[in-house]
Amino acid sequence: MGTLFVDKLDPQSGTALEIGSSGDTMTVPSGATFNVAGTLQSGGAAIDNTPAFQCFRASNQTIAASTYVKIEFDTEDYDTDGCYNNTSGTVTLNGISTPSYSFAPNVAGKYLIGAAVNANTSTDFDAFIVAIFKNGTQVNRVINSNRHFDTAMTSFIVTANGTSDYFDIRGYTEQSGGSTLQATDSSSRLMWFCATKLIGV
Repeated sequence: MGTLFVDKLDPQSGTALEIGSSGDTMTVPSGATFNVAGTLQSGGAAIDNTPAFQCFRASNQTIAASTYVKIEFDTEDYDTDGCYNNTSGTVTLNGISTPSYSFAPNVAGKYLIGAAVNANTSTDFDAFIVAIFKNGTQVNRVINSNRHFDTAMTSFIVTANGTSDYFDIRGYTEQSGGSTLQATDSSSRLMWFCATKLIGV
């Protein structure tokens, strides 16, 4: 085996450059840097952390007691592939029927989902919950005993099939008469929902 020293490899016009053959292993040695200025692909599909989105609730929302209520995250910071429905009705996004205030990624894979919900009350009560729902079924929750304007936060890795799965965030309170969830305190976003596709899992 020898070492080939070149500054640049170019394919013939109209062809794709192929390095190695099926079954071969390509190694980037320790200490070397592999720079990708364009789009890295696998099997013709781009390898990146999208679809991804981040949204927040622009105003306070009141929820009933002792039941899971969907949080209406209505304002997007970004939505790379148009997979989040920030409206009050069901819409079709990328061919997927997406219920209100839900994320329906159109690429199969594992996603990291995160959310925060804040209780706008100084009253102590037993349980305050933020939960992630997949296709209407709870897959994760975090329980917080409210002690003066507490925030419940959660993050969880979920699997999406890219064709029909959707996710939303719901809040639950045991405060008598329900609770108002606080979206802002004049300078901060206190209720938010985000997700990003993971690579290599």
